[in-house]
Amino acid sequence: MKSTMAETPNYKDNKEWGVTDFYFIDLCVMLASSAKIDLGELPHPYYKDKELNLARARITINMISSLIKKTSGNLNIEERKVLKEVLEDIQKTYVEKTRDKAKNSPAPTGASRPLVPIPPGTNMPKTDVKEWIRMVQDEIAKKKQNPPPKA
Repeated sequence: MKSTMAETPNYKDNKEWGVTDFYFIDLCVMLASSAKIDLGELPHPYYKDKELNLARARITINMISSLIKKTSGNLNIEERKVLKEVLEDIQKTYVEKTRDKAKNSPAPTGASRPLVPIPPGTNMPKTDVKEWIRMVQDEIAKKKQNPPPKA
């Protein structure tokens, strides 16, 4: 009697399983973490507080959704599962937070975080993107003119 071992396909040879790209999974988890920060579920890494930013969370959700569409047919079972679970989790949280905000909708206070952290040596947060770009370009030009001493 012949062994059926040779006839049994190895799961690694099965395209559905394939080799998992853990960098891809890390990318998905990183995007999900960003969405969780914007949904107030995780503390902001710089400000160390939790703030709701539904617009930015929606952008991240759309990015993950786009990844799913663009990688369709190129992912193995594990990668598809991670993407699906990540997307479903943050979509569910987004819907809950949107409902909560609609119920409680306080009047805007006008005090919100700046686009980026306030650079040292400045007094006021910048809210205009063009102003930030100009300021960053100025800082880069200064550093080119006065490079730090080499150790």
